[in-house]
Amino acid sequence: GRRDRASRETIRLAGFLESFVDELAMHEQTDRAVFALSVEGDALLLFDRTHLNQVMWNLLSNALRYCSGRPGAVKIEARELPSSGRVELHIIDDGAGVDEEAGGKIFEPFFTTHGKGTGLGLYIARELCEANDAVLEWVGNEPGAHFRIIGRNQQWQENRNAGKSRD
Repeated sequence: GRRDRASRETIRLAGFLESFVDELAMHEQTDRAVFALSVEGDALLLFDRTHLNQVMWNLLSNALRYCSGRPGAVKIEARELPSSGRVELHIIDDGAGVDEEAGGKIFEPFFTTHGKGTGLGLYIARELCEANDAVLEWVGNEPGAHFRIIGRNQQWQENRNAGKSRD
């Protein structure tokens, strides 16, 4: 139900991700150094803050579950693609990755490879991304799982709205 009630705002990714990773590390009682955060420039993302929190919680919890636990085992990278008005968020862990056979099913509801999983995390994360005009995809293994969110920034939205008013 929350998917239909997206309340998008411009989120400065550097501050959001820094706070988010601190909170996740504390909640999961893991060393903050496991997460390597890299945000290019002043990356901004147009997204519902609650939705982004839920998407990142799912992706990073999964990455944490499957990574080695060493410093920098989970990479979080954000970069703007100014020519397209898009922003990319990459979550890459150093674990075994997603089994190729499972790769086609990981976004299906109730599909899980984890004994205590519900199989709804990645499905809901993708749905929330779509509700925010964004895409969540599994890029592959590097060697661990690599997920990418491609969303819009505020500038794109302003240009889109300006174009509509001229029609």
